[in-house]
Amino acid sequence: MAKLFVSETVFVKDIDKARPVDVIVMNSHGVGQVCRVHRLPRRGETMEAWNWHVEEDGGKGATVSVALGRLGVSTGYIGKVGDDPWGRMGDDWMSEAGVFTRFMYYDTSVATGTGLIMIDDDGLNTIVDGDSACRALTWEETHAAIEAMREATVFVTGFGMPFEKALDGARIAKGEFGMITMCNASPLPDQPLKDLSFLDFLVVNDAEAGVLCGLPEGYDTPYEQVIRQIQVEHGCSGVIMTCGSRGSAVLNGDDYFEIAATPVEAVYTIGAGDGFLAATAKGIAEGKPLREAVTWASRYAAYKVTRKGTMANRSGEGYPPLADVEAWMAEL
Repeated sequence: MAKLFVSETVFVKDIDKARPVDVIVMNSHGVGQVCRVHRLPRRGETMEAWNWHVEEDGGKGATVSVALGRLGVSTGYIGKVGDDPWGRMGDDWMSEAGVFTRFMYYDTSVATGTGLIMIDDDGLNTIVDGDSACRALTWEETHAAIEAMREATVFVTGFGMPFEKALDGARIAKGEFGMITMCNASPLPDQPLKDLSFLDFLVVNDAEAGVLCGLPEGYDTPYEQVIRQIQVEHGCSGVIMTCGSRGSAVLNGDDYFEIAATPVEAVYTIGAGDGFLAATAKGIAEGKPLREAVTWASRYAAYKVTRKGTMANRSGEGYPPLADVEAWMAEL
């Protein structure tokens, strides 16, 4: 890989920009390592494991980027990884999907985030989740990347990276370049989110929305009341809430509507929310009315859960290309 050094420890790939970017995604990349054990280990114990492999799923930044790329959307990625095989793996996955990865910053002082999942004979698991390398992403690096892709219409971020850095990116994208900003507030931070008036859309699921509103688990408060409370308390222009098999609820300014879920037989639900976010961003970038964009995204997510995997699935499934999506939707 040809390198252009930003500092003594940070570099980017020396690649040419082939086409304008319509959507920027700024979030984490990491990999999950999975192994099987007969039982979960005790403290201090060394034990045998087998079927050790890297799960083909790279964190929310990589998954949203790959989904967008396979949908034919010109997408640019911003994030930070270590100068290690896990970082280059994510770069390869995204590049193969057509994503512009010039601003995947490689930093020799950090390691790409990795998680270890041990699964025992009873199907129970224990997970050790590593830090996001994006904790080392600087404001200056974020600004330079957004400025270089200033022609983008939509900026998508989320809390797979440190939430303050994600929100900094959204402030830059909105305040300086007038982009439509979307933020997936997952996982929710321990600290209050406060003013989010620079966000066009805060994207949450119904459980996260309940936490933001101080509601108990399994609440029965009407969805409209819930997301209007979020809008009022945080000042965001809109809220998009996914509700699993119950579809989605959307607030855009004063306009509220719900989209029913498309019934399917789900075989693999991991990554469905990231796919929904990507498909919604696609519709918005193409200038579609929000109701139309979310309706299409809901159908896309339904199709996604009928396929195994997310990104570089060896079976050829995972996030589907646009032609497959359109063919499936034509039969609905």
